[in-house]
Amino acid sequence: MIRKLEVSELSKLYRKYIKKDFSMTERPPCFVIKNNMKNNIQEGFLCVEKDTELGYSINALSEEAVLISLFGVFKENRGKGIGTKFLKEVIEKYGDKKAIIVEVEKPENAKSEEEKTIREKRISFYEKSGFIIYKDINYMIFNNSMYLMVNSSEEIAKEDIIRHMKEIYGRTLRKQFQNMLQIN
Repeated sequence: MIRKLEVSELSKLYRKYIKKDFSMTERPPCFVIKNNMKNNIQEGFLCVEKDTELGYSINALSEEAVLISLFGVFKENRGKGIGTKFLKEVIEKYGDKKAIIVEVEKPENAKSEEEKTIREKRISFYEKSGFIIYKDINYMIFNNSMYLMVNSSEEIAKEDIIRHMKEIYGRTLRKQFQNMLQIN
């Protein structure tokens, strides 16, 4: 069900899905991801069933942790349990890492009730897969105030999560954008 995303496939995936699934403030430009993939800083996976692509995951790597930067199931495949199965496989893929981290937008900062509900559902989705929300970490990236959620087989201290995120963004962001990460 999981297949490695080739660098040559990224542009099409980005245009067709990532740009629609994530706002400009939530996603880096395609060339940044592509460059990071070429340099083994990020990698991607496709969720595939019977030669049909169903979703994607773009992940930023560090020695001890993984940030699931972008995770999506194609709109026509949502609500069928595919995302849960796919996320489980992504988690298993990184079983040797101390922490698997996701960023989720804060529901309380939503601009509408519909947006708030979507954010709450996203948090619930990750909680069902064993992620724990760390509300005591003040986290902002590109002026988006977010929560960090962590999946780990052991308890992870707040300081370690902060260290992992700084390391990941130190590797993935160009120097001129590293000041866009605020975390404490």
